[in-house]
Amino acid sequence: MKIFAAIILVSTLHFFVFSHFATAQSDDYIILKDGSKVYGKIEKKFDYESYDKIRFSKPGEKPKTLFPSDIGGFGFENGWQYLVKKLAEEKEPEFVQVLISGKLTLLRSQNIFYIDNGTDIIELVAHYEEESINGREFSDFKRPYIATLNMLMAGNCTNELYQDIFNLKYEEYGFISVLSKYHLCENLPFELHFKKEPFTRISPVISAGMSSIVLTPSTISGNRKDAFETSIFPIFQIGVKAHQFRKWPRLSMDVSIAYLRQDNTVLSEYVSTEQYMTATENYAASTIMVPVTINYTWIRMGNVDSYIGLGVVSNYNKIESEFSIIDQTLNSTGITTLYEEPLTDIKRRFVSPVAKLGSVINLSKKLALIAEFQITQNSEVMSVSLPFNVVIYDRMVSSLLIGLRF
Repeated sequence: MKIFAAIILVSTLHFFVFSHFATAQSDDYIILKDGSKVYGKIEKKFDYESYDKIRFSKPGEKPKTLFPSDIGGFGFENGWQYLVKKLAEEKEPEFVQVLISGKLTLLRSQNIFYIDNGTDIIELVAHYEEESINGREFSDFKRPYIATLNMLMAGNCTNELYQDIFNLKYEEYGFISVLSKYHLCENLPFELHFKKEPFTRISPVISAGMSSIVLTPSTISGNRKDAFETSIFPIFQIGVKAHQFRKWPRLSMDVSIAYLRQDNTVLSEYVSTEQYMTATENYAASTIMVPVTINYTWIRMGNVDSYIGLGVVSNYNKIESEFSIIDQTLNSTGITTLYEEPLTDIKRRFVSPVAKLGSVINLSKKLALIAEFQITQNSEVMSVSLPFNVVIYDRMVSSLLIGLRF
């Protein structure tokens, strides 16, 4: 029930904050067919290089779906721009990303690059060919795009650009670089619509919340009973999140250190034909956990990303007895003896699996609110011992954390 309630709380927070921030002002825009711009908010995809349609909304209005037949293009506040182009006679007009515009405009669609020279749209062709030498077969990467670029850039800067063109790899940064040099060398105006993104972004994260610890006996006799006074404890966590991977935008990675302190009381009872025992202990247990998870963002709604994560957590535990007493009565004599000795013990170090469900609400370009539900299962972690009778417990830790990513 507590796990279910935590999931409901995370989901409620997700949708509440989304409804508040989804209509925030944005510098995204669409380009109408007459060339004018209308500003609003465009829902970004993870496959940000390719769009067959967009969802656009003006402030205070509901989003609407737009296709290439409806508009002339669109752009994002980060400078990325898409125009409607017909790349070949046999193709329909589509949204094509503009990387650099000028006398020679660099376009991209479905990870294929094109040059628009104002008259024609020319594909920059690259492909592998199977070849055989002395009976040995291999794949050779062919680069017809080198000759295409040499032809398109022929002029006063041919000699200066020759080596740069010859060394070009089939990727956006190389094409943008050589086309920028071409326009600068020829003293031609141009505009960049694509900035180089880092491989990933590393952000610190601070969070706090509550943990529920459920102890389940893995071994127990039928005439032994234990009861723990409470199961809810505060937890604090700091760490870093690697996210916005350039090649894998849905993936992220978390490395954190969490501290969990448990001030608790255990009451024990043991009944047999020979004796009757009761015991009480107040103990303080502290746990340092180092979880490492790989996360997959499965849905994006406006400014809210929801993700699931799997990984491992290294656990470092310590337990101290603050007060303990054992009351033992022998049935044969009726003599009662009191002992003052610790009842509890805990496994000091171990590694266990961890899973989590979370949401990131992007409040600004650098600040985000994070809500996470984490769960980890530990086998045979804790023991409660009476004379000649020991119970070993499995432990499940469920945590609800709220924090900030900077």
